[in-house]
Amino acid sequence: MILNDKQKIYLGDRTITKLIFETLVKKISIEFDSISIFETKHWITGESIDIDNCVIEFFDVTDYSIKPLGFTPNDFIVDIDISNHKINIKTLGELYNSQSHQSDIAEGDLYIEFGTYNIND
Repeated sequence: MILNDKQKIYLGDRTITKLIFETLVKKISIEFDSISIFETKHWITGESIDIDNCVIEFFDVTDYSIKPLGFTPNDFIVDIDISNHKINIKTLGELYNSQSHQSDIAEGDLYIEFGTYNIND
């Protein structure tokens, strides 16, 4: 599924559950516990298409980064910015703390530059 010009994605209170890097075919897949697709000005509960365990695939990936170094995005999404074949997802996740030898909750960024995408519903 590709979004039309009127459709938007809501990811508030949602979580990244899986990242898959297929480097030979320049593809990154992100699995979310759920996404909502809506056409109204603002997301309204019950007035959207909800897709559980949704995977968004990014093809022809030319660049990506996960910051800070060692960050694992696996918690609530804070913000998302998609424009001009680029996506930046600000999310909570885990970051290893070398002093305490445990993982701390931290905020980080997942950035991808891509050619096309597909939403698997």
